[in-house]
Amino acid sequence: MKRLLKIFLFLLILSSFFNAGAVDFHPNEAYSRFKRGMSFGGALFPTYQGDSMLLELDLYGSFEFSMLGFGVGLPVRFILKNDDDIPTTGGAFPKEDWDDARDWVAILNYFHYGHSGDMFYFYFGEQKNRYVGNGSIVGAYYGDLRLYHPQRGVNLEINTDYAGLDFFMDDVTPPNVIGGRVYVKPISFLKESYANNLEIGASYFADIFAPDQITGKSDNDYGREITDSKFQIFGFDLSFRLLAMKYYQLTLYTDMNKIVDAGFGMHFGAKHKLMLPTSTDMQILSRWEVRAMEPDYIPSYFNTFYDIEREYYKGQSNSTFSTPTTKSRYLSSYAGRGKDWTAGYYLDLVFDITGTFSIGGSFEHNKLYDHEAKKYNNYQINVFTDIFLFDSLAIDFLMTFQSLGEDGKRLKNKPYYRASVTYYLNRYFSFGAGADSKWYLVEPRNDVGYYDYYNCFSIGGFAGVRF
Repeated sequence: MKRLLKIFLFLLILSSFFNAGAVDFHPNEAYSRFKRGMSFGGALFPTYQGDSMLLELDLYGSFEFSMLGFGVGLPVRFILKNDDDIPTTGGAFPKEDWDDARDWVAILNYFHYGHSGDMFYFYFGEQKNRYVGNGSIVGAYYGDLRLYHPQRGVNLEINTDYAGLDFFMDDVTPPNVIGGRVYVKPISFLKESYANNLEIGASYFADIFAPDQITGKSDNDYGREITDSKFQIFGFDLSFRLLAMKYYQLTLYTDMNKIVDAGFGMHFGAKHKLMLPTSTDMQILSRWEVRAMEPDYIPSYFNTFYDIEREYYKGQSNSTFSTPTTKSRYLSSYAGRGKDWTAGYYLDLVFDITGTFSIGGSFEHNKLYDHEAKKYNNYQINVFTDIFLFDSLAIDFLMTFQSLGEDGKRLKNKPYYRASVTYYLNRYFSFGAGADSKWYLVEPRNDVGYYDYYNCFSIGGFAGVRF
């Protein structure tokens, strides 16, 4: 029996890589509410950014109390090797590190009151893997894709047994994506019953400065001229927790979303949660979803790659046209030519031992239309792992690939990823390495510009003290 259980767990972990989009799961969320104390420290490490090399010195501090916590950080970077012609200040400092209000706001790394799922929760900081509701409008959103462009957004949750709110803003300097979801459990106002598992929600999101058309400045000048068009999505959803047993939970849901001046889409899904009867806190999570869409509808419109796609959709990070195709214009000008409804599906799987080991992934496939009104296959694949071994070694890894059809092949070779390995020598000293992908906006003279893709690597030492 034990051997069969081991084989089952091995196959489950293995299958998560192949059934691997992004996953609405946060490995550290379960025990973050138990962190207490103050810590101060610093880090020194070289960073390889494209073909250039920089030396970074970070000073940081974090303060965690019962409900309230915040962290501050001051990064100072020196250019050691400038093969990418990075603009500089004083000959040694990247000019774009401190030339924007967002650079100064980012000194406050994060601030929170409460924890996600509490009756009241407020968070200010970098947006990582942000989902709202079932993720059919905002799903797996990350705010750190662009180089020299730190973003600090806002999350606000109000959760009660009767109704609630989930508010999202991607940035404060200034925001682009803003909106939220409200929900109500209508039967809960009447009496305690099984019908209280019914939840009805409504969502609204907008990119208030969504670019419609981008052109280069004239008169031999640098920069871009952007024509804005407010982009809006409305949504309505129903969910019902059908089963809530000791070791298994099942929730059924449906989302119906309408993009203003574009298409309509429907999502039908099931969420599974299996708690394994072991001495450790082990669980298996999975979500299955099918979709039916009008041709000018894109599921999870505000997704992992949105910060780049909103300006250069379908992989045009090096535009071959006089003007790039923005995501909103693509829907109105190209996808709207399609005649037939399309379909798609989403699958994910996560295996988690709280605080020790998490692994999972997802696979998403949608039929969309290209600029010639022909259907093509759109895929997104995500895998991740979060491991803490021997009370000293931490490994975190995430990678997301997206395929956008024939005109967007290049994004297959430009995944979003972030990875880190840290070894804790003791409570005061540690060292580690990290890698992530970034996009950098290049704005030539008299041109619409384009995004360069960078692989960034760093390795260094950390020292600190915790009270």
